[in-house]
Amino acid sequence: MRRLLLAGIALAVLAGAAVVSRPAGALENCSVVTATADGRNRDVAADRAQRRLHHYVARNLSSLTGKTVSHVTTNCIRTVCESRAIVCQH
Repeated sequence: MRRLLLAGIALAVLAGAAVVSRPAGALENCSVVTATADGRNRDVAADRAQRRLHHYVARNLSSLTGKTVSHVTTNCIRTVCESRAIVCQH
């Protein structure tokens, strides 16, 4: 069951990493990164989702030099939370 949950989370992160296009004059490459988590209550789920998002950005986007991470937004429905941020390379 845990492997299935982790596989679902990984799939959600990969699906959420869509490229966001900028205006024609901008020299930045941006992507939306999303991570989800569930927990026994809303606070635990929000903490887990934010932690997973930060770990994903640190591990998988570490090759980006001059990266900027926007404000992390977290939305929860009952005990399932989703954290989302825009990561841009300068």
